[in-house]
Amino acid sequence: MDTTKIDFENRKIEIQIYFLFLEKINDTDCTRLKFKKNNETIEEKIPEKLREILVANAFLILYNLIESTVRNSIVEIYTKINDDDVSYENLSSNLQKIWINKKVNNLKEGNYNNETLSKSIENIAQNILTKETIELSKEDIDISGNIDAQKIRDLAQNIGFDTSSNGRNLVEIKNKRNRLAHGEQTFYDVGKDFTFNELNRYKQETFDYLLDVIEKIEIFIVAQKYKVTP
Repeated sequence: MDTTKIDFENRKIEIQIYFLFLEKINDTDCTRLKFKKNNETIEEKIPEKLREILVANAFLILYNLIESTVRNSIVEIYTKINDDDVSYENLSSNLQKIWINKKVNNLKEGNYNNETLSKSIENIAQNILTKETIELSKEDIDISGNIDAQKIRDLAQNIGFDTSSNGRNLVEIKNKRNRLAHGEQTFYDVGKDFTFNELNRYKQETFDYLLDVIEKIEIFIVAQKYKVTP
């Protein structure tokens, strides 16, 4: 899990830097921008609307951390399966289902007929009978734009690692991120409803929750729970 942990810590540092800046401009009445223009030093009050826009942008940064951390953690499981040359018969029942679903999903609409179905079944049987190493990748993780605590619990149940408690504010982060990404709300409309202190609580809960997810997936990997139970 070293790769995931390093990426997680690097992204946390970026977020901490951003939040330190937000904290500095939290008091728009006292905080001023000082800059040079035409060799003249100018000092201006920070527009309140700009502060709200920057607050809203924090939801994008936090969601980015959530999605990348969960995806990277699951990829660590898939990489370990490949590194250990785990075949279908030695794969846990949870991951067998995920692999079978991947094969079935390859039968795209419009490409589904007797010939493609026959070839797909033949390919699956060949993989199993010849004990080929099971291959899963990040493309097999369907989480884009849809990660919150419930989705992570679903992933935990489907893959087999232990679930993490709390994370209640992850759904708010996901919803705000999606409304911004899809243009359903402006950055100002999102940001004006949150104080810095509220946002800071969201940040800390996200950090704590994701760290717990990483630790539980690491336990899953170290105990080799991706393999069939003897």
